[in-house]
Amino acid sequence: MPSLRRSLILYFLALVGLALGGLGLLIDRFAAYALDARLKSETDRINQETTAEVEKTRGKFDADLLVEARQLAREYRARLMGLVRVNYSRAGEESLRMFNLAMQLMPLGDAGNGWATATAGVFSHGSPNPFDRGRQQLFGAYHTNVLREPYDAARAEFQASPEHTHLFQLHVAARDTRDRQVLRHSGLPEELPTDLPNEDVTDTWYDDVAVPGLGTVRRLMYRSPYYAPIPPRQTFPIGGRGGRPGSSPGGFAPIVVQVAHPLADKEEVLARLTQRRDEQFTTLAAETGDAQHRLRLRIATIGGITFLAVVFGGWLLIGVGLSPLRKLSDAVSQVTEKDFRLSVEKEELTTELAPIHDRLTQSLDALRRAFEREKAAVADISHELRTPVAGMLATMDVALRKPRTAEQYKETLAECRTIAKQLGGLVERVMTLAYLDAGHNSAHPIPVDVSELAGGCAAVIRPLATAHGLTLRTDLPPAAEFTTDPDRLREVLMNLLHNAIEYNKPGGSITLKAERDPAGLTVEVADTGIGMSDDVKAKIFDRFFRADPSRTATGAHAGLGLAIVKEAVNRLGGSIAVDSTPADGSTFRVRLPG
Repeated sequence: MPSLRRSLILYFLALVGLALGGLGLLIDRFAAYALDARLKSETDRINQETTAEVEKTRGKFDADLLVEARQLAREYRARLMGLVRVNYSRAGEESLRMFNLAMQLMPLGDAGNGWATATAGVFSHGSPNPFDRGRQQLFGAYHTNVLREPYDAARAEFQASPEHTHLFQLHVAARDTRDRQVLRHSGLPEELPTDLPNEDVTDTWYDDVAVPGLGTVRRLMYRSPYYAPIPPRQTFPIGGRGGRPGSSPGGFAPIVVQVAHPLADKEEVLARLTQRRDEQFTTLAAETGDAQHRLRLRIATIGGITFLAVVFGGWLLIGVGLSPLRKLSDAVSQVTEKDFRLSVEKEELTTELAPIHDRLTQSLDALRRAFEREKAAVADISHELRTPVAGMLATMDVALRKPRTAEQYKETLAECRTIAKQLGGLVERVMTLAYLDAGHNSAHPIPVDVSELAGGCAAVIRPLATAHGLTLRTDLPPAAEFTTDPDRLREVLMNLLHNAIEYNKPGGSITLKAERDPAGLTVEVADTGIGMSDDVKAKIFDRFFRADPSRTATGAHAGLGLAIVKEAVNRLGGSIAVDSTPADGSTFRVRLPG
């Protein structure tokens, strides 16, 4: 037998499980959305930081190259000019004076041939302050050496210096490519391109320049604001060939620095940044996955603990909630055949159990009345049986007191037969009710002419009505075919007609009426008898109830006729009602659906 408590806890647990599962899924979705948003935000942040560091790294490499180029240009000019000044001082006081004069006449940013201008203006014939031929020849003899030797010395010093880590070349960019001076760092396998323009150059960056032995480099060609003297290609006495200066007395040209750095170093740094970014991505994804896993584990743990708590707590709480039902059950179990009253009041129960209490109370009241009726029925049956039996015994005792004639014995047997017929009728009625109560003797509907059936019942009952001084009238249609059980309908009509005769007044009348309509069949039996009060009408269909208890029961009328009629009409699927007024008669109306 299933347990209500177990069923309720199972239903409740199913509901709680669905609620916890839905809530857990909802929390998991929201958490996954938040973690994805956080992952995307952190990924964007790492990308931005890496991009900024990459740009910073690239800018630092370029800034280092530019700083290196400026420093190289500054140092190179300082060393070169110092060596040139020393050489000129060795050449003679006049040469040094000429050099200082040329330096004063040469602006720092002039790209023209200031040296040639200065020397031409100083040593030309017709000059306001001409030197003598000896000084001119002395300057021409030392001019080439005092300029070329410093270049060689500066080249040697820079090639041997470990101070500069970048790869570099220094150019003194004369307009005539034959006058250019190139200083190459000893670490370079070969000279960098020197495709310097004839005009002044500006800072130029070169990407992806392939240098044999170094791979791809990042190269800067930097035009410094410094100038250096250019040694002449050949010298001859100033003023020769018609008194004009020599063909290439030298001059000044800008110092151009090329600084290079292998891209492999920068790419290595950038690769480390990229690797660090990827590692951060991997770590962030792993942390996000771990966080989501931990969250799901916590949700599952909390859900499991909650579910177990609901299992034990729900079992106890449902037990407490079912206590009113247990109280009602205990009250019902205390009901006996002697006490049909519930020991619990409706106010002590819950709202849901109040209707059950009402229905149980009504059912118990009905059972009580049924038991009372059954007791009364047993008493009535005993009385009904005792009276005929007592009469039969008395008749036989009287006949046996003395010898009787054959005619007297015949009369005694006739009286006993009459009494036995009454007893047989009573037993037959009781058996009919027993069959009806057991569900036997069910209806067998067939098409039947109701007018003919009702007319036959009237013909059978008319002699009895005449014997009681009553008039029986019929109001039947010419033909009224209806599908029903003819035996059941005949039994109903005969009982109603017998009742109309039994409870009628002398000289009264009985009317049998039938009416067929599309909705069904209506049969009425009206009499002009004693009538009934409302209290009697409420009990008229109860078993062993008689409307006029003062009448002496004959056994054939023991209060079972209308009970049999009620059961038979119910078997036919219809209904029966009575309209009655005391002292004015009664009308029984049977309605059968079509």
